[in-house]
Amino acid sequence: MRTLLVFILLCSVHTIVSAQTQPTPTEGKHLIFGVGIYGSGTETGLGFRSGKDTRFAADIRVAKANIFTEPNTGSLINEVSCIYRLAYYERTRFFVGIGARFDWGIGEFQDDRYGVVMPIGVEAYPFPFQNAGLFFEAAPFLTTDAGESYNFGIRTITGFSFYFYSKK
Repeated sequence: MRTLLVFILLCSVHTIVSAQTQPTPTEGKHLIFGVGIYGSGTETGLGFRSGKDTRFAADIRVAKANIFTEPNTGSLINEVSCIYRLAYYERTRFFVGIGARFDWGIGEFQDDRYGVVMPIGVEAYPFPFQNAGLFFEAAPFLTTDAGESYNFGIRTITGFSFYFYSKK
């Protein structure tokens, strides 16, 4: 399992370094990074994405589960994923991916867990300016702890994404 997680991490780093862009309305500008704010769903947090106008992108997230219901329990969650955009339109992008998930237990009776996640989602850009969009995602995941206890679930996230550009 740890070998798979290291492989996924290395693939994500490779994707960040070698991503190729396609012609878009943002031609002549250089993407710095994208930020996602995930305010509703099973986890609340922030994410960083390496590209908006690429078929492949790396996605890194930090989130907290159970933030509204039980603040002293839950997990601090980190994810590193490599995503592929299946359908690439001017205002919509559908994607799937694979990545590593780390759940750091909060509270004295919760163990740390690690595993895999498979994000499936859509980014839509309904606004007149194409730097900002809406984000919808569902992702099945499988995690395990040191006692080889497995946990399977589906996390859902809805949020807002914004991409920062600079002139070349």
